Amino acid sequence: MTGHAVLIAGGGPTGLMLAGELALAGVDVAVVERRASQELESSRAGGLHSRTIEVLDQRGFNLFARHRSRRMIRGPRGDRDTGSGLA
Repeated sequence: MTGHAVLIAGGGPTGLMLAGELALAGVDVAVVERRASQELESSRAGGLHSRTIEVLDQRGFNLFARHRSRRMIRGPRGDRDTGSGLA
């Protein structure tokens, strides 16, 4: 790959979000990934932090997340499910 202003190593959530933001700003971006396919054995994500939800909402992704999510509260007695949807 030649001729790109920015090369991002890693097509995970952070790399793809950065690539999207840079592309929206008009920067020529290329993303390289070491895996040959998008197939994953499992997910490492346990949930989304509130700031992540805010950023996704600014880009229009949060409507789907609100519809498909469950709110969890982490406390001294462990995690507790408070029901579906985000407050």
